[in-house]
Amino acid sequence: MQVSVVATVRNEKNTIVAFVDSLLKQSKKPAEIIIVDGASTDGTREILEKYDERQEVVLISQDCNISEGRNLGISKAKNKVIAVTDAGCVVTETWLENILEYFNQDPQPDVVAGNFRFNCHSSFEEAVSLATFPPNRDETEAAVYYPSSRSLAFRKSAWEKARGYPEWLAVAEDTLFNIRLRQLGCRFVFAKDAIVRWRPRATWRALAKQRFNFARCNAQAGIGTQGYIINIKYHAAIVAPLLLGFLSPWLMLLSVYPLSQHLRQNLLPQARQAAEKNNRPEMKWYVLAVMEFVRLVGIAGFLLGRLDRLISKKYSESQKVWMGVGSLDELKA
Repeated sequence: MQVSVVATVRNEKNTIVAFVDSLLKQSKKPAEIIIVDGASTDGTREILEKYDERQEVVLISQDCNISEGRNLGISKAKNKVIAVTDAGCVVTETWLENILEYFNQDPQPDVVAGNFRFNCHSSFEEAVSLATFPPNRDETEAAVYYPSSRSLAFRKSAWEKARGYPEWLAVAEDTLFNIRLRQLGCRFVFAKDAIVRWRPRATWRALAKQRFNFARCNAQAGIGTQGYIINIKYHAAIVAPLLLGFLSPWLMLLSVYPLSQHLRQNLLPQARQAAEKNNRPEMKWYVLAVMEFVRLVGIAGFLLGRLDRLISKKYSESQKVWMGVGSLDELKA
C-alpha cells in the first residue's frame, strides 16, 4: 500500500530537523512526504529547502492557515491513502507501519486514528498533559472518533467526500473534520501503537493562548457547546455569592455548595487518576490547578467565539456550505 504523508509547519526552526528525520526513518517508507510551510519567518523554510533539493520531501511554501495547508498538501498527494501529522512532533519509527496495518482489516476502514504520547520536560508540562487528557484516554471513544491530526490516516476519497478540512476555521479544525467524517458514515478504527510524540505547552501564558484559541474556535463551529454552558453555570454559581458578599458576608457561604460540586464532579476524579498513574500524590493538586485554569480560559474563549458568530455570519454560512448545517448544535436538535 502506497501512502503520502502530509504535514504542515510554521516557524519550527528548532524542531523541524528532528521531525523530518523521524519521517525519513520510518520502518514503512512513505511513497512521498509533502510538507506545507505556512510562510515561516524564522528559517524553517530554508532548512526544508535543503530536504527538498535532495528530493527527500516535497516542499510547498505558501501563506495559509493549518486547514488550508493540509488541504493544499493532500490535493497534491499522488496516493489513495493519506497520513497526516504536524511539525513540532516526532513520529516513532513504526508509526506509519502500525497505522497502515489497519487498512487491511475486513471491513476496511476509511479512517485510522493514530495515537500520541507526551514528551514532558518539566512538572508543569506533565501536569498540563494530565489535566488536558484523561489518563485512560486510550480506552475511550474519544481516542477512536476524535483523533488529533498530528496522528491520523484516511483514504483520500473520504477527504474528498468531506470537502477537505474546514478552511474557515483557524483552530480545532481537526475536531470538526472528524465530526464531518462521522456525519458521512466513515468507518473509524484506532491504532493504539501508532505513536507520535509531542511536547505540551511549557508556560502558563502559552497554555492560556492555546486553550483560549481552542475554545474560541469551538464556539465558532458549535463544538462542545453544552459542556461550555455547564462550565459557565458552575462558575456563575460560585462567583455570584462572592460578589454579593459586600451586602452580607453570609451570602458568600452560598458559593460553598456549587464549589464542592464542581470539584467533586469535574476536577477531582481526573486529578486523582493522574496522581495514581504517576504514583505522585502531590501531582493531584498541580493537575487540579491546571484543570481549573484551563476551564476559566475556556469560558473566556467560548464567550468570544459566540460573539464572533453573532457579529459575523461567515462562520454559520461557511459551515452550512461545508457540512449542511450552520452549527453542530443543529445536528443534535
